[in-house]
Amino acid sequence: MLRFLFLALIIYLAYRVINALVFSAPPKHEHDQVKGKPTNRPLDLSNLDVEDAKFQEIKENNKDSQ
Repeated sequence: MLRFLFLALIIYLAYRVINALVFSAPPKHEHDQVKGKPTNRPLDLSNLDVEDAKFQEIKENNKDSQ
């Protein structure tokens, strides 16, 4: 009888832990605020800064294709 009660207690505690982990809502932090100015400068892509890429054909020597 003691084994049964111990096993029932273990199953109940496992159920409570799994239920708390799976179905709990994420914590709410209503008072968290970000202060200060952003450190990243805005991205400026004017026509003078954009440059076309130069591509060159690469010849591959495959021994399997011969």
